[in-house]
Amino acid sequence: MARGAPLLSLAVLAALAVLACQLVLGAVFVGTPATPGLRGRAVTRRVGTDYLLRNGPKDADGPPVDTAAAPAGQAVEYKKRPFGIARYAPGVGGNGATVMEVTQKSRYPGDPQGQAFVAGVQPGWSLKTVNGQDVTGLPFGAIMEMLDDEVLDPVAALSLNVKKDSSQSSGSSGMAGAGMTDFGVEKAEVPITVVYSSR
Repeated sequence: MARGAPLLSLAVLAALAVLACQLVLGAVFVGTPATPGLRGRAVTRRVGTDYLLRNGPKDADGPPVDTAAAPAGQAVEYKKRPFGIARYAPGVGGNGATVMEVTQKSRYPGDPQGQAFVAGVQPGWSLKTVNGQDVTGLPFGAIMEMLDDEVLDPVAALSLNVKKDSSQSSGSSGMAGAGMTDFGVEKAEVPITVVYSSR
């Protein structure tokens, strides 16, 4: 029995040491609570070069549209994100935005990605206002930040992961914010009412 007592006391000491480590390190890993002032506020996702490569202008798009000269037309209310617009293109001078591709189906009733299709939004429609704010003179990137309306399909997500992995392995991991822009616009709150020029 005398021999088992030292082993038992060593086991108790080891358990106490592990418990003490968990208590000390637990506070480090828990983190700080969220600041009450930031809770519930919309966070704008900044537009980067990857977004513009995936969703920007393409060679087959034709000339840019003068979105400021287009007459106001149909208003559409979006209740959730994403709206179902697969791609936009900038207007003349990089200002304004024009719908280029719309998701061509609604997968189920209430599908957020089918909202534009159900509302009848068509390629070639230019954005005039977002929640009452005229966006025809805003830079394309600022409008994209305001709408925050990107559906990242698995193929695009995979290509981004490959780019990230290759940039980290080549030693350029310090370029995390490279190519990102911040136009100082706030992300529009849903429901969002967009007025299009449907010419």
